[in-house]
Amino acid sequence: MGATLKSIEDGHEIQLGEHNIIGRGAQASVRVLDPSVSREHASLQHSASLFWLADLKSANGTLVNGTAITTRRALRHGDRVQFGTCSFIFEQDEPAKTDHKSTGGISTASLPVKTVKATLLVGDLQNFTVISAQLTASEVADMLREWYEDCQQVLKSRGATIDKFLGDGVIAYWPGDAPATRMQATEAARLLCGPAGRHAPQRQWLREHRSIEVICHVGLNVGTVALGPLLRGVSTIVGEALRVTSGIEGLTRKLEAPMLAGAAFLDGWPEGQELYQSAGRHAVGGTSKPLEVYELTEFATAAL
Repeated sequence: MGATLKSIEDGHEIQLGEHNIIGRGAQASVRVLDPSVSREHASLQHSASLFWLADLKSANGTLVNGTAITTRRALRHGDRVQFGTCSFIFEQDEPAKTDHKSTGGISTASLPVKTVKATLLVGDLQNFTVISAQLTASEVADMLREWYEDCQQVLKSRGATIDKFLGDGVIAYWPGDAPATRMQATEAARLLCGPAGRHAPQRQWLREHRSIEVICHVGLNVGTVALGPLLRGVSTIVGEALRVTSGIEGLTRKLEAPMLAGAAFLDGWPEGQELYQSAGRHAVGGTSKPLEVYELTEFATAAL
């Protein structure tokens, strides 16, 4: 299903792909060369017949029909999209039917939201901004496309549901927290962070020809989240546990650890406690008290 962004100013059209990073910088797959647009301004991803727009903490914001967006939003044919001061009309072949009523987005009043315990995974490509500044837009797109495909293969083959891709990040979950589920999450994280992924063709080419190492870090956790449909067939997860998981992933930079798990991930799982070792107690994602985090022992040993 094709889609374009049509400039209101001069009428030129930008053809959209499956995964689009919109921005001023060389790393963007959709470049908008205007000083009001951030280097990595927004992402626009195709999923379940819809195009989902998310602001990437831009300086001047992303607007849809004059309203700033703070969460991911599905676009509909004819929406006016603004990045900084640059405005476009979103056009989509055979546009998906969505109901934009009370929420300014998709009406989900009749669709239930449920609270579930889940095993959570947040992954992120390290130093993405620095790396992408050294690449052409097409090279960045090729790198992300390959990484997205790897994530899908690794996560889906281990029973995970991919909630969303956000530029250089991925969020996935498994319903429940059974030991087998946590082992699947551990195996997925090990593969995403380990050396095997670095030998994928595009990443190997970047290492050999550009001396660029593309590395994924992962945070794991268990907690209660709200799981609900934004429209039929498309659900997302939200909640404090997801925010903490994201904070655990962010802590991997400080501790120079490829993957970390929260204490809740190992609670009540004796077999798992033999696979991990404590990395200490740290402030995570604005939590009021320090949280103990754990590193996979094989990674900790390899770093010595």
